[in-house]
Amino acid sequence: MNIQINANPKEVLDGHFNYSNMESAYGANTQYFTKNGKPFTPIAGELHFSRVPRERWRETLLKMRACGINTVSTYVFWNYHEEIKGQFDFSGNKDISTFLKICREIEMPCILRIGPWCHGEVIRCGFPKRIHKMAKKRCDNPKYLAEVKEFWQGLYKEVKPYLDGETVIGIQLENEYTGSTEHIRTLRKIAEEIGYKTPFFTMTAWPSGKPDKDFLPTMGGYPDAPWTYGKTALKPNNRFAITSAKTEDEIGGDLFKSNAAKKGAYDDVPYAFCETGPGNQVTQHRRPYIGEKDGYGVGFAKFASGANWLGYYMFCGGANPNDRLMQENRLTGYPNNYPIIDYDFQAPISRYGVCRSHGDRLRLMHLFINEFDPEICTKQAYFPKWKSNNPNDISFLKCSVRADENGCGYFFASTYEKGLQYQDFKDVSVTFESKGKKVNLPKIDVKAGTMFFYPFNITLGNVHFDYILAQPIAKTQIDGKTVCYFAQCEGITPKCAVDGKEISLNFSENGTVINDVKIVVIPYEKAKQFHFINGKAYFLNGTVYSDNGKVYCEYASDTDIQNEITLTKASKRKLPYNYFLYSTGKRSCYALKLPQDILKDLFDVKLEFDFDGLNLQVFSGNTLINDYFNIDRKFVMHLRDYKKYIEKNSTLVIRTAPKTKFGISNVYNEIPVPLYSDSLVLKSADVIEVHTI
Repeated sequence: MNIQINANPKEVLDGHFNYSNMESAYGANTQYFTKNGKPFTPIAGELHFSRVPRERWRETLLKMRACGINTVSTYVFWNYHEEIKGQFDFSGNKDISTFLKICREIEMPCILRIGPWCHGEVIRCGFPKRIHKMAKKRCDNPKYLAEVKEFWQGLYKEVKPYLDGETVIGIQLENEYTGSTEHIRTLRKIAEEIGYKTPFFTMTAWPSGKPDKDFLPTMGGYPDAPWTYGKTALKPNNRFAITSAKTEDEIGGDLFKSNAAKKGAYDDVPYAFCETGPGNQVTQHRRPYIGEKDGYGVGFAKFASGANWLGYYMFCGGANPNDRLMQENRLTGYPNNYPIIDYDFQAPISRYGVCRSHGDRLRLMHLFINEFDPEICTKQAYFPKWKSNNPNDISFLKCSVRADENGCGYFFASTYEKGLQYQDFKDVSVTFESKGKKVNLPKIDVKAGTMFFYPFNITLGNVHFDYILAQPIAKTQIDGKTVCYFAQCEGITPKCAVDGKEISLNFSENGTVINDVKIVVIPYEKAKQFHFINGKAYFLNGTVYSDNGKVYCEYASDTDIQNEITLTKASKRKLPYNYFLYSTGKRSCYALKLPQDILKDLFDVKLEFDFDGLNLQVFSGNTLINDYFNIDRKFVMHLRDYKKYIEKNSTLVIRTAPKTKFGISNVYNEIPVPLYSDSLVLKSADVIEVHTI
């Protein structure tokens, strides 16, 4: 297979954007973002402070940083803070001021998504009931705007100290707005009159399809679409494709029909995302399973396609508060039913703070951006001509080059698309032409189901490499040498070339020394244990973060305390929220008896159950504390978040409901769930330990 990629660089211009209303370290041109005048790639991960216990805020933000996230995004849901007019609540997990204080302390910039309409799978999309009942809302209705102003004034008192251009660096107004941008301009005027200052005002680029110089347009795209109505696997739709197309048709498809944008509409604004999906929240009627490659693949494809602001929704899962019903459901007039509590989202970091395998993969890509080539955003993306736009056409390789004006760059390739099975591509040769100069990349075989990139025409230390057939992660200086860490490109033997001479690269810990450069290539599976913290490399199996110079690793020990816990069938009892099990089948109850002091000397305990039912709910007394829509026939619960309930009542009740063939409980499960069973079996109770390095 011969592939030709030609560079046709766009001129990088000032853009004369009006995204900011203050002096700050941040800026933007038509191609990329800057910080202190230097090229900068924001890597923003969504974490909803109000959906995570405040005791874990700092730890969770640091776990995100260890995954390469350099900016946090968060929704501020109106009905969390002012459900009743004039009665503001910023206590407990809703204490946004303390959350931003932590962001400032650890130097993690924050994007506030202040609505007033947010969605976020929250009841009435964040609107208090009185606002939801308004005949004219989400428009320039003076009565509606007065209510918005009152809410934002209350919020402003909490966030004012952090509108310094360093802590809060972005404010998103509205979300998925279908009307005229003039309304969002009105919202900005209100925010500015109150006193909100920010380097970036942003808006979602869907469904308007029209960029505006007053708002940074941000894109989205997900690995699946659980909000759609069908009960079969989605048809492939280039969700994972490396492509020059910047908008996605499917996102928001539960709320409006079309996201179509004119070709080239976003060519003169920096390519930014706020909702790249490394996971999906499951709905009652659709249960896609987000595997490692699903959770990695969309972000990889967007980056390979030239994205210079990566924004993940969600990067860390969470849980809705249980003091009232806060989840979106069809009873409130919206299309989807969601769990009352669970908002794990199958995110790279779980709702309990555990880094999943797609978080490990994404970390490698983020480390490359932060630690290997911080100027990657200056390298524009170029593509071969597609043979077809048919999503099912897998006869050609989806690939790109990101390169600078001197022809120094990276080749990206992907043969992964959820729902499709690619064949291997043999003898792939790529010619990249820039400014009349041709670069012939090495001939390779590309295995099906792989995603990778490698550098070419690159100088490291005093050595100019024709290419390095391995995926770069990080580089540093050690004893006068430029030490570079690479991951194996899956299925490809690592090697490099210098002045036309090919050099084999092995997997030795000592690496391969070429002049003043040492190249360390790591087998891909081992590379997922690679961490680069404070300029040092670590190989750690677990969830890692650093704080005040110390490195911590959370992991499941070899201690299983299952024999201290009993799970038995119990008699049925009257419990609330029976309707929200969404099943026409008969319910069962299980008693989960725990030692009252189970967490006395332990950091955490992870319970894992085999579960064959459709949905379940967990109660402490009559208080709902957890629930789960079955995705993969595994139910996992970490006890540390429930310590106060266990100390009060060490027997929890789990109510289960089966999947049935008809009615509301006839749902799509990507991983099949048997009919008419609600079997629940405790498989393990692993002690979670924290190792300090």
